[in-house]
Amino acid sequence: MMKKQLSIVLIALLALAACGSSGKPQSFYEQRGPLKEDYKPYAAELLGADENSNDVPLVHRNFIEGCMSVGLIEFEEGSEQLINLATRCGCSYAGLVRFTQSVTPTNEQAFKLFEDYDKQLKNENGFASLDDRVKDIFSSCQS
Repeated sequence: MMKKQLSIVLIALLALAACGSSGKPQSFYEQRGPLKEDYKPYAAELLGADENSNDVPLVHRNFIEGCMSVGLIEFEEGSEQLINLATRCGCSYAGLVRFTQSVTPTNEQAFKLFEDYDKQLKNENGFASLDDRVKDIFSSCQS
């Protein structure tokens, strides 16, 4: 149980903290580009089966980078652990975007809320200060 909670916190911290790391997108859909080569074998898990790995918005690529970076170091390429991590990262991003869009009237406000969660995670209390609904998104993706 403690290991699962640590995993949830680690994914949340790394993923959201990386979101603002390059460029300054103003929406979930800007600055499209390819996934890094290291992540392409896991594109279906990270993006969904129907998405193009060469046309991924910057904020999504940054989220993937933050979420997957430790896994690429810790786990063997193609391993079940890395595939499971990619699935959790994809689930977390999709869930967080859906949540922010469901509680705000516009995509711009949803993106702003997403950025606010990113800033919260960078604060001292980080994950502990997040909205419980956001914590639940990360937790639900661990199953």
